[in-house]
Formats: sequence, structure tokens, C-alpha cells
Amino acid sequence: MNLGKENEKLEFKESTAELRGSLCDICAILNKHFGGILYFGVKNNGEVIGMQIGKDTTKDIVKEIRAHIKPSCVFEVNELSTDEGIKFIEVSFSGNNTPYSAYDRYYLRFDDVSSVMDRDLLLSYFQSLNNDYSMWEESDSTNEISSIDEELLKDYIKRGNEIKRIPFKYINGKDALSKMHLLCKNGNLNNAGNVLFSKNKPVTVKYAVFATDTRSKIIDLKIYNGNVFECINESMTYIKSHINYGAVFTGDIRRVDVPEIPLVAIREIVVNAFAHGSYNSNTEFEICLYKNRLTIYSPGHFPKPYTPEQFANESLEPIPFNPKIVEVLYGDETIEKYSTGFDRTFNALKESNINYDYLDTGFGFRFTFYRPGGAVNGLVNGVVKLNSNEESVYNSIKKNPNITIKELSEHCNLSTRTIQRILSRLKESEIITRIGSDKTGYWKAKE
Repeated sequence: MNLGKENEKLEFKESTAELRGSLCDICAILNKHFGGILYFGVKNNGEVIGMQIGKDTTKDIVKEIRAHIKPSCVFEVNELSTDEGIKFIEVSFSGNNTPYSAYDRYYLRFDDVSSVMDRDLLLSYFQSLNNDYSMWEESDSTNEISSIDEELLKDYIKRGNEIKRIPFKYINGKDALSKMHLLCKNGNLNNAGNVLFSKNKPVTVKYAVFATDTRSKIIDLKIYNGNVFECINESMTYIKSHINYGAVFTGDIRRVDVPEIPLVAIREIVVNAFAHGSYNSNTEFEICLYKNRLTIYSPGHFPKPYTPEQFANESLEPIPFNPKIVEVLYGDETIEKYSTGFDRTFNALKESNINYDYLDTGFGFRFTFYRPGGAVNGLVNGVVKLNSNEESVYNSIKKNPNITIKELSEHCNLSTRTIQRILSRLKESEIITRIGSDKTGYWKAKE
């Protein structure tokens, strides 16, 4: 298994012998991108070689992060294994309480290298924290116009001309981007233009296929980098190659392969994820296929206090998270019509009798399609069956979101180890979500 190349949000280490340097990398990525992923047991070229994992290995990583990264960040340490049984460790982390330090020094990420911030760079960094991030789309990405994928831009303008949504013809990149308001006054791409058309691969998506309904055993793991258009196409290609298909015979006795989940519904959610995602975020885009479900996660937020059903059924006016990005995606019919995606999604799912769910995790928005006919560890078409102990823990959390593991142990008359296993199971099934850190955060129970 190969996880691709290291970048500004992704770091590989062969073993925990490099733990101290790993914390410096985590600090640097937090300060640059507010979140990322680090793997132990992976070579610099992305090859998963595995490592020996003892009973205290993950605990030691947790202890080191808590002790030496200041201020505290949100993180998870998970032991993973490939389908061949090769074990490795994933550390995912996020936080926006910058700047972060590791071992009392500040770091910043440049490409795949973490560097100590000297006095001048640290001063400049503190000054940059005063920027107004509400204008992120229009801010300077620092990437010159030469970084655009010109063929992609030409094809985009051509498609927009054909459907009469783009009124001007392509002359050159500068002219087209200027008319779409994707350039800064100094000629650089603004952030919206960069994530849409850059060939520097500014967006990261993690794809994974798991053997069961938990994350413990991985069949496939892939890290992909591209611009928004490339990520949408790659996401659909990946999903279509990993879902199941059934045979239906038409009137002229021809076989037609029908996907287990309607592709029109999947595409609407994929496009929505990138159209309304936060590209200056704590977390990454993520698409995961479990035995019983498909999840699409976007580091963005659904507009409160509305629900997707309200946008589908009540003809609400669209509330775009990224108005420039949404406008461009509308221009070539990537988005067919404003505020109609959920309507098409829900109609297609209803016709195919597919259950779904969604959750605002506090750091992003996750949409779940439940795969038909799946019954794994108590999950049947998305309906969760809890045993008595799990139900006791769930009800306790629902009554008191701030309850601790020790208090759960006492209240439910179970050992702390059993409580931890139940919490892990409930989190994997997305029945509960941990918001914030282990110490200062709280639980959110699904209704």
C-alpha cells in the first residue's frame, strides 16, 4: 500500500523513534494549515512498511503530544492495519489556537519540511493572525498566474459557453480569471482562484476502504492532492470503483449494471462537500467506505439553523459558504442549479430505498449513505441496535454531555476499559461525537 507523497498537511515517519521530530512536524502543520495527518510505519515515499506496536505505543504518543505541544490541540491516535496485516499508526490533529509550539519552539511548514520560526518570522506570523478570514476567497494566495492549469481553464470556459452560462470567450488565462474575479490587484491568484484552477494541487482528500464497519482494518488508503475540479472527479472515480453493482435486464434482454447507491445522489453530496468546504480549516476532506456505509466528510458547516431537508422541501434561498467558488461551479453546470442538490439527492435515495444521515461534527459536515442489505455489528441499513451496556452509556451521555469516563464507569457499573471500548464503538458508528479535547471537550449524542 502506498499513501502518496508528503506535502504541507501530510507527514510520514518510519517509526516512533522519530517521535520528537514528529511533534515538531505536527506543530508546523498546525501553524500553517490548522490541521493535518502524520503516519508512523510509512517510508518517505509513501510506502506502508509497518512497525512493531507494543501495548503502550499509542499511549506514549498521546502522552508526548499532551506534554509538549502547547497550547493543547485536538488529536486522535489510531492503530491501523492493511488487508495483509501490516500494522501502522495514524495521528490526525487539528486546532486554530495558533501559534503552537513543540518543546518550547515554534515551527512552520514549507512544502514537506518543517522549519523553526526565527524572531522576524514569528513576529510576522503574529501580525497575520489579525487578518479578517471572512474575506478568505478574495485574499492573495501568493501563487502567480503561471500556476494555473490552463487546459483545465480553457475546457471550463468552453463548457460554460456551450450551455450559455459563461458569456465571454477564452482569450488567455489572465483575461478569463479577471472576468471571473479570481485575481488580486497584484496579479496573483486569490484563494478562490487557487483552489479552483491551480496545478499546484492545493486541496487534499483522504480516501479509505475498511473491511468492517470500524476503522481498525484497512483494505485501501489513498491520499490525493489536486484542485477542486480534480478532487470532484477523483472522488467520483474512487467511489464508483469501490461500491457494489447489481444486474438489471431491460426489455431487449440487455444487462444494465445498477449501483447500490444512486450515483446522482453521491455526486450531489460530493460536489456540495467541495463547494461549501472550508479550505482554511482544521480538518481534511475525507471519503470512507465501510462494509455498511459510505461517508463523505467536508471541513465546512451547514448553514444554521437550517437542515438539508429544509433546503430540499421549503425552497429556501441558497446560503453559499464560498460564493465565488459556488459561482464558478455553477458556470459549467458542475452545480446544476442553486439550492436544488439536496432535493435531487433525497428523491433519488427515496426511489432506491436508501437510508441516510448527516452530522455537523463541530469541525465539519459528514453525510452518510447506508449501503443496502448491510448488517454489521448491529447496524442494519443505518438503524443502530445497541446492547444494554451500550444503551446505558449512550443514555448517560445524552443526559450529561460533560460526563467523564470515570463517571460513566461508576454510573453504568462497568470497568473503565469496557467504557472505553463502548465509546470507541459508538464513535465509530457515529452515534456519539467528541467535540474538543479529551480534557476540556464534551460529548454530542445523536438523536
